Amino acid sequence: MPDKHPDGCILVVSSKDRVLAQFATMGYLLDVFYSADNSYVAINNRRANAGDYLWVISLRDGQPLKIPEDVATELGKKELGQISGDHFPPHRAMPEVTALCPECTPDNLNHPFLFSRDWKSSDELNVVEEFHFFGRGAYGPGAPGVWIAVNKICRITGKRLSLVKQSVEKESQLSELVTRAWTWSPFHVRQ
Repeated sequence: MPDKHPDGCILVVSSKDRVLAQFATMGYLLDVFYSADNSYVAINNRRANAGDYLWVISLRDGQPLKIPEDVATELGKKELGQISGDHFPPHRAMPEVTALCPECTPDNLNHPFLFSRDWKSSDELNVVEEFHFFGRGAYGPGAPGVWIAVNKICRITGKRLSLVKQSVEKESQLSELVTRAWTWSPFHVRQ
């Protein structure tokens, strides 16, 4: 077990009693989704109060196609932390978001979340990036503010996860995914 973080653990991907891959991580699993042909697995690994929770791993050879951005940076493999063709890098202006909600700027971003939802087909994954923007004095996912969901369809292309299309919508409240990630936290009391 990794000793860098008190919540450290090892994510083990195996098939038929054979370990395909192991990754140091922290936190706990929220969801695991297998592609229809069982070639890939998408994992939501709650790692902190917010952030990139998405892992996509090939079950043929154990190779990661997408890992959480902070893990990719630590490993010196930044490209594995990104979805190819995605134009919403962290802390940059998001034109589609600010067009929908002018007060939703990087300066007002409270928490971003990145999750898989399910597989659309054997090589297409439904992903959602959820953003909580807040006003002055507000804090936390339950704080007043605006929730924006960027719904993405991503395709496996070679050894990468690539953006195919996306849509942006304003949410009336935090999603079930964010609610589970937030309320399952050992740092917050379930309501």
